[in-house]
This record gives sequence, structure tokens and C-alpha cells, in this order.
Amino acid sequence: MADLPMWLRITLLLAVLGWSIYAAIRRERTVQRRLVREARGSVGRALAVISGYYLALVAVVALSGLGGALAHRAGLPTLTILLLVAGLAVTAPFLWVFAPSGEHGGAATPFRDLRRLGARAGVARALAYPAIAYHFLLLVPAQSAAAIAVIVVE
Repeated sequence: MADLPMWLRITLLLAVLGWSIYAAIRRERTVQRRLVREARGSVGRALAVISGYYLALVAVVALSGLGGALAHRAGLPTLTILLLVAGLAVTAPFLWVFAPSGEHGGAATPFRDLRRLGARAGVARALAYPAIAYHFLLLVPAQSAAAIAVIVVE
């Protein structure tokens, strides 16, 4: 199986980035409303919901990485790259869910966005603040590793 040229790899990564921004603009509020609804007014449930949300996203990237590693071991670099890009494409729309919207006057934060969607203060804090930590400690490193692997796989 022929190796994918570098320009095609970068084009695929840029397409995933464009897809993530497009999907985030269209679906950010829907995902936030669902998370607030699943929390059901409980801080403990909100922590469980947001933890499960990010762990599921990281698991998808990890499974695509595992599939890519197996394909690479089998000598299929193109399949490796496609599996990694597929994992990124599935999780990319959720990368921007807790980015501040900036739609209203004043400081825009995920906490304020969740409060505007009807979450109580405790639930909004339990969703927004761990989400920021999970975002930078779990999701961004996993997606960055997958993106780097797309570039360096031979």
C-alpha cells in the first residue's frame, strides 16, 4: 500500500480543523444543554457527567490510536493515517464546546454560558471548571498526539 504524501496528510488535518470549527459553531449550545440536562441539578452528577464526557472523547482517540498502531505494525501506513484522522474527525467537534462564546457583553466564560442555559450556579461550576482542566490535561494532549502521529508515520 502506497504511503500518503505529506500535502495530503496536512490537507486532511486542516479539513478536520475546519470541521471542528464548523460543527462547534452549529452544535455548541445543543451539547451544553444536554450536559446541563444530564446533570439534573446535582453537583455530583454534573462532575460524573463531565468526567464521563471527556473520558469518552479521549477513549475514542485512544482506540483510533490503537487501531493505527496495529495497522502500522501490519505494515499499512495509509490505514494507520486514516484511522488516526477518523479518530480526530469524530472527536474534533467537541474540542470547542466549552470555549467562551463571547456573544454577550462583559466577560464571557463557560460558567456564564451554562448559567444562561439555566444551570444552577453549583452545577455550572461543576461542569465548567473541571471541563477546562480535562480539556487541557486530557483531550488536547490526546488529539495533539494523534495529529503529530499523522505527520510522522512512515
